[in-house]
Amino acid sequence: MATANFQARIERINRAHKGLAPARKNAPIRALRSQPIPMSARRAGRRRFPIFEHIQPMAMGSVLGCIAAVVLTGLTSENSPWGPGTDLNEMLFLPALAGLALAPILMLASLFLASKRPGFALFSLSYLSGLVITMLI
Repeated sequence: MATANFQARIERINRAHKGLAPARKNAPIRALRSQPIPMSARRAGRRRFPIFEHIQPMAMGSVLGCIAAVVLTGLTSENSPWGPGTDLNEMLFLPALAGLALAPILMLASLFLASKRPGFALFSLSYLSGLVITMLI
């Protein structure tokens, strides 16, 4: 009995797709969609470069890298408020070195995660470049 009901249902579905199903009065019209629309089809109207999708991680990485570099540079400068011999120097020394050590760790992690998470790879590259460029200035 279950097989007969299943076969009857398949026949009704096939007739409905071919347009052979009888029209019912006062029946609600429903759109059937077998699969969700992919994101690439939704954005078909806009033409964007793929790099613009990851602007936020790149900006965040470069800003955090610049902040870490300014703190590291200030630790050795005599004129800075957190320079050698101050209480802030002792308080910021270990977090600043952790920020410096974080850059190669992020780059190594992004080697493994770049295909799955390209935003993370761009973040770590921006962090390293922001850190190095600011320290060179």
